[in-house]
Amino acid sequence: MLSASAVFRVSPDPTVAADAVGAMLTRWHYIALTAPLLLFALELRRVRRMLLIVLFTSVLLAAAQVFVDLQIRGIRASSVTPVSSLDRDHPVRRRFGALHGASMALLLIQAISAMIAVASRDRKTEEVAHEPPGTTAG
Repeated sequence: MLSASAVFRVSPDPTVAADAVGAMLTRWHYIALTAPLLLFALELRRVRRMLLIVLFTSVLLAAAQVFVDLQIRGIRASSVTPVSSLDRDHPVRRRFGALHGASMALLLIQAISAMIAVASRDRKTEEVAHEPPGTTAG
């Protein structure tokens, strides 16, 4: 989110900025899908249900964001003029805006999900460190 606003601020025009942000999002999608999948696979052995649910939710959120971003790209590709040049009441611009809002919300929820997963792992590590010798965490 921060890098997108910076790109739009320094870009010569909105279309160039949108192309740059789109390229960044493509790479982000690989990370957003792969990281929780790998953590999910690693956590399967420990069977910590809450963390598995958070990681699975993260994968679903990332997949939803990919879907929304592909729809946004479709709108941009099919529009004869840049979306930012369309009237605010134009149906294409309104649809684009709704999808953009959904994409940003999904990205924010992914970030919150990642914080929950990290906090859960840190809490579990802390619990194991404070256990009396000879006991194991479940």
